[in-house]
Amino acid sequence: MIRKDDIGKLISEYPGGEDFFIVDIRVSPSNRISVFVDRMEGISIDECAKISRFIENHLDRGKEDFELIVSSPGLDAPFTVPAQYFKNIGKRIRIQLKNGETHQGKLIAVKNDEITLEEQEKKKPALRQTRKKKDKNINIKTVVYPLAEIKTARLSIEIK
Repeated sequence: MIRKDDIGKLISEYPGGEDFFIVDIRVSPSNRISVFVDRMEGISIDECAKISRFIENHLDRGKEDFELIVSSPGLDAPFTVPAQYFKNIGKRIRIQLKNGETHQGKLIAVKNDEITLEEQEKKKPALRQTRKKKDKNINIKTVVYPLAEIKTARLSIEIK
C-alpha cells in the first residue's frame, strides 16, 4: 500500500516545490491518492498537472496500481494548515470554535498561533431612527482567536 508519508516526501522533492504548500494528502486503502496543494497567489490547473505527472513518474504502477488526483482545496474547503490563514488575510472568513460558537469577519492578522478578525456588530436602533442613519448602527470590533480554539475555518462566500 502506498503511504501518505511517501507521497509527502515525493512532493518535497518536486522542483519548484517551495512555491506552493501542501494542504492535505489522503491515501485510501484502495490506493486512491488525493493531493491538495495551493500557493499564496492561487495555483493553476497546469501546475497541478505538472505535480501529478511528477508524482506519477516516481511511483511504480507495476508494483502497485493507484489512482491519483492533484487539485487545489476549493473555495468551500475548510482550512487545514496555517498557510491558508496567511493566504486569506483581507478576506472574509467564517470560523466555528470548539465550544460551538460561530463568528464571521474580515481576517486582518495571523501571528503567534492566533488570528484577528474584524467583526461587525449591530447596535440596537434608536426608537425614532430614520433610514439614513441605518449605517451608523454597525460597530466594528477586533477580536483575537487562538488557532487551538478553532474547530473549523473557511472562506465566507458572499453573493452580491
